Formats: sequence, structure tokens, C-alpha cells
Amino acid sequence: MRDPDPADSSGSDQLDEAVEAAEQHQQADEDADPNEHVVVRDPETGRLREERAQ
Repeated sequence: MRDPDPADSSGSDQLDEAVEAAEQHQQADEDADPNEHVVVRDPETGRLREERAQ
């Protein structure tokens, strides 16, 4: 047997993966705490700031 070529995947497989990713993203949005904050570093200055998570 030969290994399947990842570049040769069917459109159905790609669609299944896209649907699964969308469902995971939606679940993460639903599970997110509206009061959650994240720390973000400015790549130019290196300064840190806190902002609401999206």
C-alpha cells in the first residue's frame, strides 16, 4: 500500500474538516467568559497591555 497524498484529499474531507473547525470555533465563542481579559504585547515597543478577550 502507498501512503495517501495529503494534497490529493477529496473535497468531502476538506468540507468535513471545515465544518468541524467552524463548530469548534462556535463552541469556543459560547464558552468564552465575557469578563475575560488577555495580555497583549506590542511587537514594536514591547509594552504590555490588558484588553478584553474577543
